[in-house]
Amino acid sequence: MITNNLKLVFGFALLLAVVLACGSTTANISSLKLSTDEAAKNETKTFKPGDKVYSVAQISNNGGKVEVKWRILRDDGTPVPGAEKTLEVEGDRPAVFWITLPPAGFKNGSYKSEVSMVYSGEQKDQKTASFDVSGY
Repeated sequence: MITNNLKLVFGFALLLAVVLACGSTTANISSLKLSTDEAAKNETKTFKPGDKVYSVAQISNNGGKVEVKWRILRDDGTPVPGAEKTLEVEGDRPAVFWITLPPAGFKNGSYKSEVSMVYSGEQKDQKTASFDVSGY
């Protein structure tokens, strides 16, 4: 009886090791907020010249490290040059990205903040949030 229990425990341990080795994770982006501050207390969807646009992505259920990629896209899906960044995030915490809108030379219109989470080279989650820019 003891050897059967030992075999069962060993079998479960082996199965767990295989699952962990395959890159399984439940990490996700639980929310994405646009704000005028890095704590995301002043959420907004409209910005003007000189504003700092914060994109705050809450990473949840992260038992290890994930790569979080951010970029700003025009409404037609074209990336805004220079508005991209990648962070390595360990554990559950917010990933904070920002861009300061220049005083001139930007275009009025609709934009998207896109955040993707990558684990072991594979995209596991993605969120987008739309915002408007006016005053140029």
